[in-house]
Amino acid sequence: MKKLKILILLLSFSINAQISNNSNNIQRFKLDIEISKIKYEGNLYLAVYNNAIDFNSRDRSNDRVYYGIKENVKTGNHIIEIELNKGIYALKIYIDKNYNNKFDFNIFGLPKEQYGFSNDAINLFGPPDFEKALIKLNINKKIKINLR
Repeated sequence: MKKLKILILLLSFSINAQISNNSNNIQRFKLDIEISKIKYEGNLYLAVYNNAIDFNSRDRSNDRVYYGIKENVKTGNHIIEIELNKGIYALKIYIDKNYNNKFDFNIFGLPKEQYGFSNDAINLFGPPDFEKALIKLNINKKIKINLR
């Protein structure tokens, strides 16, 4: 009976050590994002998504965003450095030039503020699909997003 208790105790330590090692093996990589062609200053909103369902959703809530940044920017180019787990991601960006915390459209439904997507992905009507904007982060990367 005593040997069984020792064996169970050793087994539980082994399982805990394995779980701890697996959680420490999560690889993180640096993603440098150059945002270019900023025409006016304002608040830059960057949303990083890690799945197609959230990226493609029309739900604008922050609950769907995997990682988000809000920064004040000037005209020209702007660089953001973030660190993410190894994985697949897609990015959406817009510049809120009137500081109303939303992406504005004109009466015809066309954007009034600058925007962009990873891979400079575009779609004829509305934002591109996740697959068009997808980037694989398995090494440190530098990407460039040209705003429209």
